Amino acid sequence: MAKLKYYAKENSKVGTHSWYAVPVPNGTLSFNEVCAEACRNTSIEQSFMRAAVEEFMKTVQLNVLKGFRVSLGDQFLTIYPNLNASVKDGVDKDGKPFVATAKMLTANKGKSRLGASVSISFSQEFARQVSWQKVDARTGAPVEDEEDIVVDNGGGTNSGGDTPIPGGDDNGGF
Repeated sequence: MAKLKYYAKENSKVGTHSWYAVPVPNGTLSFNEVCAEACRNTSIEQSFMRAAVEEFMKTVQLNVLKGFRVSLGDQFLTIYPNLNASVKDGVDKDGKPFVATAKMLTANKGKSRLGASVSISFSQEFARQVSWQKVDARTGAPVEDEEDIVVDNGGGTNSGGDTPIPGGDDNGGF
């Protein structure tokens, strides 16, 4: 079972006593490194793999730009256009309170982003193969007296469809 590390970070945006888990990355794999690994133990030449994936992703990008949700393989990822825009009640320049309405929400007040979602079965497979270990944010040392998180997701499922990738719509693309 894979063991990933995480640390606790305070969410100062919402006030005190609010914490969330932050996974500790092991690094970043380049596109070429992933292609090389994908070709290992196959008869596929790495240059062919790179060329095929690059053409595939150009087609994905073109279709997302047309407004389509694009699947990146059965039971894997879906990429889609996303608009991060919102309005909320506030105070105008004269200090008068106003109530937000749908008419106030426009694209020029938002950010165009790519969104991504993970299929439930792919997410559940990940959960079956990973455990989490809490570490100190400053030193990276395991936190004593802290049980590792091992979740058996074999029984319960999220029946709400695809699982959004946290931060997926803030990655800005490929």
